[in-house]
This record gives sequence, structure tokens and C-alpha cells, in this order.
Amino acid sequence: MYKKHPLKTPERYALGEIADEQLTFVVIAARYRDHWVFCRHRDRDTWELPGGHIEPGETPLQAAERELWEETGAVKFDLTPICAYSITRYGLVYFAEISELGPLPQREIAEVCLVDGPPKNLTYPAPHSKFYDWVQGWRNVQTSSDELWDIYDKDRTFTGRIQKRGEPLQTGDYHLTVHVWLQHTDGRFLITKRAPNKGYAGLWECTGGSALSGDDSLAAALREVREETGLEIAPENGKIILSYQGWDWFTDVWLFRQNFALDAVVLQPGETCDFRWCTADEILEMNERDEMVPFRYLNEFLRGGLCDGERA
Repeated sequence: MYKKHPLKTPERYALGEIADEQLTFVVIAARYRDHWVFCRHRDRDTWELPGGHIEPGETPLQAAERELWEETGAVKFDLTPICAYSITRYGLVYFAEISELGPLPQREIAEVCLVDGPPKNLTYPAPHSKFYDWVQGWRNVQTSSDELWDIYDKDRTFTGRIQKRGEPLQTGDYHLTVHVWLQHTDGRFLITKRAPNKGYAGLWECTGGSALSGDDSLAAALREVREETGLEIAPENGKIILSYQGWDWFTDVWLFRQNFALDAVVLQPGETCDFRWCTADEILEMNERDEMVPFRYLNEFLRGGLCDGERA
């Protein structure tokens, strides 16, 4: 029986930060007919993203094209580089939108699967889960490309620069995002389902998004709630319960407690496609079933005191 490979979590680099001659691997997160594509080697009972070594004389793009065809049978596709990474050596992560799959050309690959999210039994759990998250984040940024962001430095100081959403940020640049948890006075939380065109399509989450140029954190929170749910919230009913820094973003997590009209939610086309009022236990159960966007703080929020007003 093949055991899962104990590779550590990869370190991420911006495109162009690692020279092509230093790259030795490519990994491709691919979609076909609104599903993610994973492959299984014949000597394994675990799944992985397509990818492999860059052969002598190949460019990274040529290697990605070859590996995608060899390991999935893809014959028509569009490839986009997302970022570089390192584990023991350097590699490049691609996103592929496949429009046609043919027969598997390589005997080493037993089968491919089309899934809504990563299978539980991944060959390389740590790196491939992270690659998947990076690509999902990139896909999400490609929507609403007319937005403008204020750019901050690593100390969250505004640089004076503004950038269009979807354009790659320079190393050391950050933008501001907000997560907004709306809690009814009966204790339930509002969650919404992400539209099919978004990253993490079909998963459930709280309201949130990127701050637009000129927004501070509170203004962004109020606007996102109004746009995505149609609800009006009182600023005095909210507070930041958690702030953290990601790869190229700062996130403020807001909690608003208010007596909302449960049937007054108006969804925003292209952003959300359903909503629910759920208890903390129901949200955690959905998270266990991988039905929630993977918020890293969810258990701490709902079970660790943050929801009771303690701020990290």
C-alpha cells in the first residue's frame, strides 16, 4: 500500500521572483466542466494534482502542457501561471481550464476523478492542499476586475498607490479584505453560498470581500453586507474580533449582532446564490463536511471565545 508523502507546506513566491533555470517542477490545478481534476498513479490508492519534472530542454510552460496531457488526457486547454513555490526545490503552479479530455496516454496513470474539492486521500496532503487554496484565491481575484484597491506595505501603512483588482501585486504589497459575521439576536449566523463563477464556488461563507480604494475597514464591511445581502447594519453593533496577515492581504474579521429580518436578505447576482441562518454547531458540522470556505479561524471563532467578545 502506498503511503502519503510527508512533504512539508510549500513556501510561495511571486511570478518572476524565481528564475526559470531554477525551476524543476510544475504542478497544475485543472478544472473540467466546473470540476477539479485529480489523477491516481497505478501503484497508489491516493490522488494528486497533475504535474512532474521539467525535462531538459523544456520551458516550464512546455512541461506543464506535457504533464497535463500525460496525466489527464487533456487535449484542449488554457494554462495560466499562478506563482512559484519551494519545498525541497523550486517549482511553478499553473491553473488550467480544460475544454476537451481524451483517453489517458500514460500507463502509469490509472484514472482521473472530477471533484468539487480536493479528495480526502491526497498523496501529498500539505503541498497540494496549499496549491489548491492558492489557485482558488487567484480565481476569486479575477472576478470584479473593475475594482480598485489601495495598496499597503507590510506594516499596513497606505503606500499612496492604487491598483486594479486582478493585476499581480508586487512582493511586499498588500490589500485589505474583510470577513463579516452577522449574528441575529436569536444566536444564529447568516451564511451565503458562493456563485458558480467565483473561487470556492458552491461553498458557504460569511459575507466579505476586498476593500475598495478609499474604504477603511468599517466602510468595507458595511458596503459588502449591503451589496451581498441587502441588509443594513448599524456601525455601533459591530467590532473587529480578529485581524491577521496573509500572503498579500490583511484581513479584519468583524462580528455584528443585530435583530435582522430573517427573510429580508437580497442576494447579489454573480456573488451569492443562496443563504441560510445557522447555529454555530451547524456551521461547524458543515465545515467538517467541507461545505464551508476554509476559514482558518472558524473553530476559534465559534468555540474559542472570539464569538463571546474576546479579541485576538
